[in-house]
Amino acid sequence: MQTPPRSFNWPHLLLLLALWPYAALTAAAGWSADAVLGAGTLGTLLWLMLWERRLPQHRPWQARPAELTRDGAFLGINAVADALAGALLMGLGIYWASYHAEPGWAAELPPLLALPLAIALGELGPFALHRLAHRRPWLWRIHSLHHHPAKLNAANSVLAHPLNVIWNKLARVFPWLLLGFEPQVMLWAALFIQVQGAAVHANIRGSIGPLDRLIGSAELHRWHHSVIESEAQNYGTAIPLWDQLFGSYIRRPGKEPALLGLYEPQDDRSAIRAA
Repeated sequence: MQTPPRSFNWPHLLLLLALWPYAALTAAAGWSADAVLGAGTLGTLLWLMLWERRLPQHRPWQARPAELTRDGAFLGINAVADALAGALLMGLGIYWASYHAEPGWAAELPPLLALPLAIALGELGPFALHRLAHRRPWLWRIHSLHHHPAKLNAANSVLAHPLNVIWNKLARVFPWLLLGFEPQVMLWAALFIQVQGAAVHANIRGSIGPLDRLIGSAELHRWHHSVIESEAQNYGTAIPLWDQLFGSYIRRPGKEPALLGLYEPQDDRSAIRAA
């Protein structure tokens, strides 16, 4: 696979910069959290898909009509799964509040400190489950659906098993509730993580340079989808912090894996065959 000349992925950066005015406008308009996340997700996908057409990393990676139909179906299915997880979290939150009258310590934090902390903690649980899903056959059967495509684009970023969506949301939001983060902080942390989840899969040319030491990028995440197990690292999507701390961070500027798609985790092949 020939890699295009390296350039700056400015559509990704502009998307992140647009989150601030989007947050201000929707807060002023009194939008619900579901409306903010839903519109933000759809807007993100449309923006990324537009630039995938204009600045593709690889033209063969562009989504075909049948693939768009598949991915659109999973977007709808997983919206229902997300709502179910949200209902469960609401019940858990009510139960927790009934036994803990005082808010958690995170409620006292200023927003400029609370938001990055919420993002980091919101990535930790899904990161741990993601690593585990690549090592345990029963979890890999669920998670491997996301690794089926031999190409990456914004549309197939939503290709995931509903159970995968549910366990990620529970692992992300439940710690926020336990620690007492303010609802607005949780909302904007969730939006940032959701936007990043699409952006790191986008088939857009270029990199974000040294910024990918702080936030996830498509250039980093393509390694995670390599068919070579030793290359399939970078389990974080929104930020690379936990990969950096736990030794699974791969950064090879200007390079990418030769082939994307499924692989069988080396340690568990015998278990997978026997299942």
